[in-house]
Amino acid sequence: MNRLPPHFPPHFPGRLPRRLSAAGAVLVAAAALSSVALAAPMRERVRGTVAAISGDTLTVRTMAGSDVPVTLTGSTRYSEVLKSSLSHVDPGSYIGTAAKSIGNELVALEVVVFPPSMRGVGEGHYAWDRIPDTTLDDRAATASTMTNGTVSAATAAAAAVSSTMTNGTVASANAANGAKEITVTYKGGKQEILVPPTAPIVTFRPASMEDVKAGSVVFINALNDGGKVTAVTVAVGSHGVNPPM
Repeated sequence: MNRLPPHFPPHFPGRLPRRLSAAGAVLVAAAALSSVALAAPMRERVRGTVAAISGDTLTVRTMAGSDVPVTLTGSTRYSEVLKSSLSHVDPGSYIGTAAKSIGNELVALEVVVFPPSMRGVGEGHYAWDRIPDTTLDDRAATASTMTNGTVSAATAAAAAVSSTMTNGTVASANAANGAKEITVTYKGGKQEILVPPTAPIVTFRPASMEDVKAGSVVFINALNDGGKVTAVTVAVGSHGVNPPM
């Protein structure tokens, strides 16, 4: 989560009492700054399935199993998530990709090919969340053993991995064994990223609240203000394609 930059007035109205020391003035200013910062909304990302819709509130059941009420407003923007392909990850395209680190190499966990109207969204390279590790191929064969007995305890958790997000313009793309090695440039830097064939590749198209239904898989960029979560953008899965970011 990233805290929104606090706003603080350039000066206090009126004059400070003469007996208030310089140190006291600093403490007063620091306390005022702290109170403003504490009140500032926090950025939050909500992933899960729409469990219920009531008026302007979505109840999202997260991957952790908790229910999060999310408020929708007239400013909330909606996008439908559609399947794309590696052939669209070409020089000149504007993409966003969450990637994991393997040694000194970044390997894409997913790629969003942004439509031209969204060029510039979220530009840069920054820390992201723990998300499913799509590089793990559960179809691969492996040696095994058999154990027959009584189950005493069971846990279920999708394999997840820490990731970074890179949004920028593809400067170069070279095919390599069904994958692509791409260079993504953004203001102030660039990243070399390997996009394996296991990475889901999607794109967005404009949508509306009517496209969000109970059972829809969603990815929501939101603001959390004192526990109230308000949606800024809602990406909703469509035609069996779910938001992978």
